[in-house]
Amino acid sequence: MLKAGASALVTGGSGGIGSAIVRMLAGQGVKVIAASNDEARLKDLEGVANVETCFVDVTDVARMQALFGSREIDILVNAAGVLGVTGTYYSVPHESAQHIMVVNVVGVHNALSAVVPGMVSRNHGHIINIGSIAGPYPSAGQPMYSASKAAIHIMSANLRLELFGTDVRVTELRPGRVRSGMHAEMFEGDHAKAAELLYDPYECMNPEDVADVIRFVLATPPHVCVAQIEVVPTHQVIGGTKMYQRAAK
Repeated sequence: MLKAGASALVTGGSGGIGSAIVRMLAGQGVKVIAASNDEARLKDLEGVANVETCFVDVTDVARMQALFGSREIDILVNAAGVLGVTGTYYSVPHESAQHIMVVNVVGVHNALSAVVPGMVSRNHGHIINIGSIAGPYPSAGQPMYSASKAAIHIMSANLRLELFGTDVRVTELRPGRVRSGMHAEMFEGDHAKAAELLYDPYECMNPEDVADVIRFVLATPPHVCVAQIEVVPTHQVIGGTKMYQRAAK
C-alpha cells in the first residue's frame, strides 16, 4: 500500500502528529491531502512536494462529503483530535465534553462515511485510526478524551468486522505520550507550561516516531493486517492497582 503514486487523506494534517504523518507519506512519494481547520498551520505545509492542503473542519459532514466523497483515496489516516480541559466526568464543562466527542468521534465517522464507500467499491484501501492508550485504560484527569478514544477502539474493531471479505484494511494505532503539542490545551494553550510539566521531565516520543510506526504498518504485505498496535516510550508503563488502607480499629 505504501508506494509512490498512492493517494492519502490525513485529517488533523497540520497538527504535531498529523503533519509528521503527512511529511512521511509525501517523502515516500504518496500524494497526500493534509486536511485541517487550522489555516495558519496548514501554511507550513504549502509548497511541500506531494502535499495538497485543505482547509476543512471534520465536524462539517456536508463539506467532508463534498470534498472527499468522490476522491479516490487509498489511505485514510484519522489524526484529527482534541484533548480538552482537565477534570472529572462530573466536573468537565458540558461544552468541553461535547466538543471532544464531536471532534474525536463524530469527526472520524464523517471521514469514514466520505471515504470508505469508495474504498469498498474499489476493493482497496487502508484506514488508520489514531487512538490512544487512554482508550482501553483509565486516564486520570482526561475522562472525556479517554471515553472518545475508547469509542475509536471499538469503532476500529467494528469497522474491521464490517469490511470482512474485502481487501480494505483497518488499523487502530494507540500511542503513549507524544510531544505533539496538544497537551497545551490542558494549560489554556500554554505550550511552555505543557513542556515544563508533561514533556521535559519524562521520556516522550516525538511525532516522527508515530509516523515511522505508520510507515511500518502500511508497508506490510496485502495479506497482513496490523489490526491494533500500541507504541509507547520505553519508560512509560500502563497498569497497576491502588488500594485504600483502612484506619486501624
